[in-house]
Formats: sequence, structure tokens, C-alpha cells
Amino acid sequence: MDNQYYTAGEIARIAGISLRTIRYYDTKGLLPPVSHSDTGYRYYDKGSLALLQRIMMLKYLGFSLEQIQQLIAAQEAHALDQEAILAQQKSLLLEKKKQLELLISTIELAQHSDQEDKWQVLVRCLNLLTSDEKVLEQYQNPENLKRRINIHNYSTSSQGWMEWVYERLNLQPEETVLELGCGTGLLWMDRIHLLPEGLNLVLTDRSAEMLEQTRQNLAPYEKELEVRRIHIAYRILDANTLELPPASYDRIIANHMLYHVERRDTCLSSIARALKSKGTFYCSTVGDTHMQELHQLVIDFDPRIEMPIQNLTGGFHLENAAPQLTRHFAQVERQDQDNDLIVDDPQVIYDYIYSYPGNAPLILEQRGRELLAAIQDKLNREGAMFIHKSTGMFICKK
Repeated sequence: MDNQYYTAGEIARIAGISLRTIRYYDTKGLLPPVSHSDTGYRYYDKGSLALLQRIMMLKYLGFSLEQIQQLIAAQEAHALDQEAILAQQKSLLLEKKKQLELLISTIELAQHSDQEDKWQVLVRCLNLLTSDEKVLEQYQNPENLKRRINIHNYSTSSQGWMEWVYERLNLQPEETVLELGCGTGLLWMDRIHLLPEGLNLVLTDRSAEMLEQTRQNLAPYEKELEVRRIHIAYRILDANTLELPPASYDRIIANHMLYHVERRDTCLSSIARALKSKGTFYCSTVGDTHMQELHQLVIDFDPRIEMPIQNLTGGFHLENAAPQLTRHFAQVERQDQDNDLIVDDPQVIYDYIYSYPGNAPLILEQRGRELLAAIQDKLNREGAMFIHKSTGMFICKK
């Protein structure tokens, strides 16, 4: 039964699509047959059905055939198993669900607005309707993350953020450590030589591209890690649907990512269960006044530019995170980093603004030169731009 073959017509009937569609996907290289009969009939198998499901799901999510080819190629390059692929699909569907909910609320707002305000709301709706490319970009590569990180190289602190975080982890030999939302592995890259012997490190992210970048960043240290018996595992994991084995980890880390999690209470509950009896959870976030000078610059330049990061982080920030954490942890300690930014490079400031999720890239395609000139003018007057940072960490024990 495992070696059962299907004709193109049978595959089409099972999927409820036309035979022409099956043939079209074949010509595009998306769904090649696994075999041919002596008379030229195309044969498919159960793996073909799984591949067709991936194609149809991505098509339903609004991706073009060219984008679908890129996504499937990325999945195959990363050797993702079926569970990881389903996790990706679920993550994308949740993203689509959130987008649809925003569209519905925007349409409702337009219905109840006067004529002048209605046009502004419809522009907002237009921006939402063009967000598929942004979802794909963030899903495929870490370029926006790099844009956002560069500005933090202008820190006034003698200790970088990742160094500050790592120092507080106090990792011990033979421990099992989980990081949620590891990004490109910046927490570990410059601290490989500090890792204790026998450490089991599990790095996770919802993005396959981020995980692959992390793997590449840590690849040069494989021999050193092997000598010191340090094992690193890479897993696709979405914190919105987090399921972890109980009492499995000595330490769990969520570095500047919990404000992205919609089902945060459920996520925190899973984290608490997954910690060993004397385990520790470390989660960092920002405060209300974080980057306020930069946000004001954007507002003064063009108030149409959305700054969803402010709304995004508001659900879990330094001022309101403790009550959420104390529901799951007996001890919750807050530590703040003393740190600000003094930036004298206009391109770095521009890149950070361009990386805002939402309509910033759309507006800056039209007004980007104006913004860059405004930033340069400010730096000419002031020498550099001071940007206050409000960042810290909660250290939680059961």
C-alpha cells in the first residue's frame, strides 16, 4: 500500500481539482511525476499528495507560483519533515487570520467614518491588502532583523545587549537549555568559547530561514563544540502553539520575542511546565519610552507611517509583564540595562525606520530621499541623534 501509485486523473479527483491543474503544476516543475508507464502515463504517490497539499495551501494563502517554488525549495533545502512543514503552514494561517481580522475592522471603521476620514481609512486598507510580500520577506530571510539590529551598534553601554543577557544566564555544565525565537543566533555566536561543557542547547524559531542562518553562523565552531561535548539542535517552533515536554529544561530563554506571541498566557504556562523543578526562565522586553526620540522623528516627518512595533510590544513590556509572569512563576525579578544610543550615521537611522512592519517601505519608496535628507539635517545641527533605550529582563523561577 505504501508503494501505491496514482495517475494524474486519480490525483486530481482525490484533491478535487482539474486534471489541467495537475498538468500545469507539472509543466511548472512544482509537481513532477515520480514515474512513467511504458505508454507515457504519469504516476504519482502519497508523497505527491503531500506536495500537492503544500502547493494548494500556499496558493490559498495568496502566494504566487514563483513564490511557492521558492518556499518549497527552501523547505527541501532545509530537509524539513512533515511536522515542521505543518507547523510552518499553521504559522502562516495564523498570520493570514490576523491580517483578515485587521481588514474586517478597517472596513467596519470606513463604514462608520465621514467622507474625509473614509479616504484615510481606505488607504490603510490598501496597505493591508499589499502585505503578502512583507509576510513572505519576513518568512524567508532575516534582512529586516539585520536592519533593526544595526542601530544598536551605537550603544552608550560598555556591554552589548547580548553580552548582558548571556551574563545573567549563568549556564552550568550538562544543562539542557532552550531558546525560543533564536533569530540568527546572535546570543551564541560570540560566546561559543564560554559555553560550559556538556551543554545541550535547543535553538528554535518559527522561520526556517532564520534557523538556517543560525546553523550557518555556528557551523565554524562544530569541531570545538564536539570536543567539549556541546550539542546544538535546531527546531522550527511557533510559540503561539507551544507544546513542550514537561520538566525537560534547566533554562528557557525568550529574548525580545514574547510581545510577538498572541497566545502568551498559554505559552507561559507551557514554559513553566517544561522547566525542571529548579529551572529558570529568562525573558526580555522593552519599556514604554523605548526609542521614543526616533518614533517622534517619524511622526514629525510623516504621521501616516505606521509604527505597529509600539502597539506590538505594548502587550508585554517592562511596565506590565510582571503580573503576567507571576501567574505562572513564584519568583519574578526584573533587571534593567542602563543603555542608550548615540547615532551619527543617517543611513543606519533610515534603515531602522524602513524596517518598521507595515506601510513604512511603501511610503519611503516615494519619500525616502526626503527622510534621509531630514535625518542628515538633524545630524548636521546636533552632531548625532540621542535615542533613549528602555530594555530589561525578567528572571523567573517556579
